[in-house]
Amino acid sequence: GNKFAITTNSGTAALHMGLAACGIQAGDEVITTTLSWTSSATCMLHHNAIPIFAEIDWKSMLIDPARIEAAITPKTKAIMPVHYWGVPCDMDAINAVARKHNLFVIEDCCQAHGALYKGKKVGTFGHCAAFSLNQNKNWCGGEGGMFVTDDEKLLVPARALMSFGEMRAPEDKRDFHSY
Repeated sequence: GNKFAITTNSGTAALHMGLAACGIQAGDEVITTTLSWTSSATCMLHHNAIPIFAEIDWKSMLIDPARIEAAITPKTKAIMPVHYWGVPCDMDAINAVARKHNLFVIEDCCQAHGALYKGKKVGTFGHCAAFSLNQNKNWCGGEGGMFVTDDEKLLVPARALMSFGEMRAPEDKRDFHSY
């Protein structure tokens, strides 16, 4: 359901590309859930960003949008909701918080391939999203991942993270744009 997709070596790498795509810098805060696989936070640490954890809603076991808003500080730059167990987060509420505070939304869809929120596929609500193709996922590629977005402007910084910042056709001269 997205216009653009870049394959990666893992879902973690795709999440990391989302941070780069959204311009997250060292010391920036990204809010995510307390209940997820470690990659939701470690991708932030790899990017020198600071994971901030918002508690879950006990009924859904997913990130609580009210607690996202309570965790926002002047250093907050993005929200990373995690659609866990194939269950989508409350994207209407999350996007409302993001719009109110001018934050990026990077959807972690690594365990939610094909999940629908109000009839629309997860990974199409935020600025970008990540999927995992790990052997234990419901859409398995053995290993790998995928970064997706509808915003062409996010492709350049996302691609700059792949192949150590080298962006060239084989016949071109070397051209590095590492973020």
